[in-house]
Amino acid sequence: MRLPIPFGRKGLIAAAAIAAGVVYWRVRVRRQEAADREWDEDVQSAIQDGVSAGRAATRGEPAETTGA
Repeated sequence: MRLPIPFGRKGLIAAAAIAAGVVYWRVRVRRQEAADREWDEDVQSAIQDGVSAGRAATRGEPAETTGA
């Protein structure tokens, strides 16, 4: 028993390729957003470390750093 495919085999292949492209694009966007969030957290941490070191340097105290 054959099921009729409205656009034939080529249409089915094209639809699958489009669906795969959409999935790839969405995964890529999510990964980029996660990388951006991680970058922002790293920058904020570095800024906070710099502020702490600056305050400690002006007071003559040893700086408290968050070691990695």
